[in-house]
Amino acid sequence: MRYGFFISICLFLLILQTTILPYIPVVQGMYDLLIPFVIFISICLPIRESLPFALALGLIMDNLSGSPFGLYLTFYLWLFIGVRFIIKFLRVSNKFFLSVVVICAVLVENILMIAIFAFFGPVRQLPVDAVGVVTQQFLWALATGPVFLLSLLVLAKRLNLQWDGAAPPPNAYG
Repeated sequence: MRYGFFISICLFLLILQTTILPYIPVVQGMYDLLIPFVIFISICLPIRESLPFALALGLIMDNLSGSPFGLYLTFYLWLFIGVRFIIKFLRVSNKFFLSVVVICAVLVENILMIAIFAFFGPVRQLPVDAVGVVTQQFLWALATGPVFLLSLLVLAKRLNLQWDGAAPPPNAYG
């Protein structure tokens, strides 16, 4: 049941992000919805299960997005490693910490994308709308990222999924 839950959430987010959200004008500048999901699986699953899952997500997003190959793969790998490293020192049950991690991850992904396209693109300059896109995605991440991640944690707790991650299960209700 646990793997079915993770795979179904992953497929739902992939379909939502690649086929539905681009056609809804209100959410035009939405951030990468798989960032909170990668944080979620890096908290919930042991390394032997979550690392291949994060790498597979990176490969799928690299193929679907049209970005330079390895961009999402590299970002999800470093996000996974960073979250696994941070949860050794900080409590996962801290909702403020989880919110900050999601927001910082969105900012780092945007900075990485802008740097790659600005310095390795054919023109070698910063895109004209880069600041607006980063601001818009930051605001979306600020508004929905923590809610989305905490919703995943609550849903996993309601489904009584076994918690095998590196951290103790967060108290999603209190």
